[in-house]
Amino acid sequence: MKTVLMNMVKIYNKKTGQVLVLDKVKKYGWEGLTFPGGKVEFGESFVDSVIREAKEETNLDIKNPKLVGIITWISDEGKDVGLIYETTDFDGELVEENREGRLFWMDYEEFKNIQPKSMSMDKILGIYEGDYREVFWDFRNGKEEIFYF
Repeated sequence: MKTVLMNMVKIYNKKTGQVLVLDKVKKYGWEGLTFPGGKVEFGESFVDSVIREAKEETNLDIKNPKLVGIITWISDEGKDVGLIYETTDFDGELVEENREGRLFWMDYEEFKNIQPKSMSMDKILGIYEGDYREVFWDFRNGKEEIFYF
């Protein structure tokens, strides 16, 4: 079984109280409202990967991403580990359309309550809110169990 390392970043504008939201349309199971992110490439640090993914998806240069938690998905096919970051430090001009979907700014409080978010976003929001630091989501053998730490 293989392990895939991924990242996600909440880009928060302190002046407006808004977050950058991606309306993802590209991948099965990940559709819906989410934050930018992607896979960690071989030989790449976790921080470098989230900075790169943010640039590729948004055209923004993020700085000082802070690791706030981890989400793990276990299935019969393998294991995906998502490193959850946030930052308020960014520059550049947003590109509103990319290969993943459409990007736009939204009030953070509104985002927490809106649907349809991607399938894991409500659990990831618990990490951002400080309710827990890790989610372990096990889909093996036709069962589904979720543990919060």
